[in-house]
Amino acid sequence: MTRVLLWLLIAVILYNLFKKVIPKEYFTLLGGLFLFGFIVVAFFSPNNDVVSTIWEVLSFPLKPVGATIVLLSFALRQGLEKSKNQVLAALLILLIASTPFFSNLLAATTEQAVVTPEAAGAQTASAIVVLGQGTTQPDEPPRTQIQLTDTGDRILYAAQLYRQSGNNPLVVVSAGPRPNLQGTQEQIVEANDIRALLVQFGVPQTRIVVEPTGTNLRTSAEEVEDILRDRGIADNRVFLVTSAYNSRRAQQVFRSVGLTNVIAKPTGFFTVQPGSRSTVDQWIASFIPSVESLAITTQIVEEFYTSVYYYLRGWQTPTII
Repeated sequence: MTRVLLWLLIAVILYNLFKKVIPKEYFTLLGGLFLFGFIVVAFFSPNNDVVSTIWEVLSFPLKPVGATIVLLSFALRQGLEKSKNQVLAALLILLIASTPFFSNLLAATTEQAVVTPEAAGAQTASAIVVLGQGTTQPDEPPRTQIQLTDTGDRILYAAQLYRQSGNNPLVVVSAGPRPNLQGTQEQIVEANDIRALLVQFGVPQTRIVVEPTGTNLRTSAEEVEDILRDRGIADNRVFLVTSAYNSRRAQQVFRSVGLTNVIAKPTGFFTVQPGSRSTVDQWIASFIPSVESLAITTQIVEEFYTSVYYYLRGWQTPTII
């Protein structure tokens, strides 16, 4: 957040400076060249910190909270009497995005796509791949032990799959360095903490392989494919453990690098089983806005944008969320 605010401050200063010095027609051209340059750099260096920060700024108005703030800002600038439509649009965006009924409906379009008979029926695999970036917090003060985040159930589910398989599969943990964490390479690479937790949950350390560079799906897929190919099991069945909302994209990306027999094993579902009955109280509560539902909607929207980017890069087939 600090980095984003700093970039915003720099952008505002440069904008006002250039606006006073550079003629309007050249300033417009300069803005177009900057945008084109950003798109090029984003395609060839998506993991660049500067690119990530700029994208956070540019995509802010494209998310529910950002769109609401932008519309209300315009309304305040023009006067509320002249901007009733903007205020109404902002209210509707915030209301719909934070309603559990809508957020669950939106999440279901991504989560249910990976719940297939093939995935449900597969009980054994030669390897279990855990996408672990962001699933833990390190045992740094004030914490005295490794803690799980809201996506930490991936680790628990991977251990469960290992115990249920009965064929001693290889467990590959893909998680790169934690951002803004100082220390030795052993300390900052998140995959090492995940390995320690898996051992506590009953997975033999000799069956765990750490992939310490993956910070996004594409790099993780490429590195994991090399690991499995070296062990001669890349063509065998592979379980892929990640959160349900991005399992479809993860499965497609891993298949695109050559792991054609990968099966998504999603966890951390936002939605309930299709066709399940709700009580009257639950049905009424689903229309009461909440912060949790707003967070879910935002995650699904971000996943949609990321899927579009991956499609443009040729890393997955087109899908509609």
